[in-house]
Amino acid sequence: MIGDEDAAAQDRFGWVLPPDEGMLDAAAVRRILAADDYPVCTSYRTRVIYTDFRKYGQSFTQATLILEPDRPRLHRGKKIVVVAGEPGSEYGPDFLQTPGGHEGPGPWLARRGVTFVGLTRVGRWNFLDPQGMGSWAGVPLEQRMPIFNRQQRAHWTAADYRVEHHPLRTLGPSDSRTCRVPVEGSPLHAQMLAAAPPTFVEGYRRGVEAAIPPSKRAQCHVLFWGLSTGGAFLYPLARYWLPDGYLGWATSSTGLASALGRAQAGDFSRLYTASALRVRERGADDFGFYTQGLSDATRDAWWQASLSSPRFKSGEDAAMLFNPGALAEIAFRLWRADFLPEEDRRAGPVRLLLDMLEPSLPAQELAQVPILDMNGTRDPTIPPAAVDRHREIMAFYARRYRVLRIQDLEHYLFDPAHIKVVGTVWLRVIEHGFFG
Repeated sequence: MIGDEDAAAQDRFGWVLPPDEGMLDAAAVRRILAADDYPVCTSYRTRVIYTDFRKYGQSFTQATLILEPDRPRLHRGKKIVVVAGEPGSEYGPDFLQTPGGHEGPGPWLARRGVTFVGLTRVGRWNFLDPQGMGSWAGVPLEQRMPIFNRQQRAHWTAADYRVEHHPLRTLGPSDSRTCRVPVEGSPLHAQMLAAAPPTFVEGYRRGVEAAIPPSKRAQCHVLFWGLSTGGAFLYPLARYWLPDGYLGWATSSTGLASALGRAQAGDFSRLYTASALRVRERGADDFGFYTQGLSDATRDAWWQASLSSPRFKSGEDAAMLFNPGALAEIAFRLWRADFLPEEDRRAGPVRLLLDMLEPSLPAQELAQVPILDMNGTRDPTIPPAAVDRHREIMAFYARRYRVLRIQDLEHYLFDPAHIKVVGTVWLRVIEHGFFG
């Protein structure tokens, strides 16, 4: 258990893992940065796997990024594999490099022997990128709409959607001043309707199975990490593909835990947000929310670098924020759709509604899985108080649940020093046996 360390481990590292709900203080952070507890030990190879599938009568392609070390790090004889779900308006390759041009958490782990699997939610990978890495650079921000499968041969046009502008006084992580909504009856409308919460989870499942085939599962120690909103879809994945544990860093919880946390703070507004079938543009003002401590020049440079990311959110809001109204709307619209397959129709409208709600709820399978929830004390999006509220619901379902805070770190791992600190703590927690 975290915090129950022997003297030899303390002597080796010179810093101690905090107990449950404890904090790794600034002195320990300095010791980690001054040392090299887990030095580079291998090179690695990069590949991308595309997995095609159909859901609710529409075609989708899951893109999965894999960093495979030449000399894998083992834990109790098994290869360590970290499966990461991408955050808010980003995609898998954002794990490769920070906006400042530094090594991202994927390569940091891979060069220390950890196999890294980066998932990209369906719709966010640009299959029209000539370089084959899904980049959106060169596509005007105001014209970006999800591309759901690799058979698509051109970007959507302004005839496929309408634009909505919202005069928001302030901008938070769940708001956007500009949204784009598909024209009803269009091919884009059909694809966005079928890109329902279960479709995101199904894509994640297929991506994990492509990276870790069933014949290899017993040889791997697999840990899930959802950065920010990536957690909202990796938690429900446990129903269909059970990991050995959940790493945490700035991880959003299930939709229900998020909603209950807001309710405890007196906020019930998200339950009624009209979030079905919209694409939220995540512009420079949104980027500024996460980079408040930077100079204007640095922020502008980082913003330009971040434009290779999608910089939009599509159908995930309803599930990750648990908006039952929007989830019901998606279910009933699908029920009325002429493209819904007969097998879905035979199950009935109630089954379809329950399918929409399920990804927002903690999976019973989490009772078999330890969860480590880590974040920084200066996280503006998921601050310590939010982590405590999430714990109330999630700890009830988990096999073990531990909270660990790191002093003065923020939400994103934009700083290479912060990547080193978080990665070092992760490797030590794994080595110490928290996940088995």
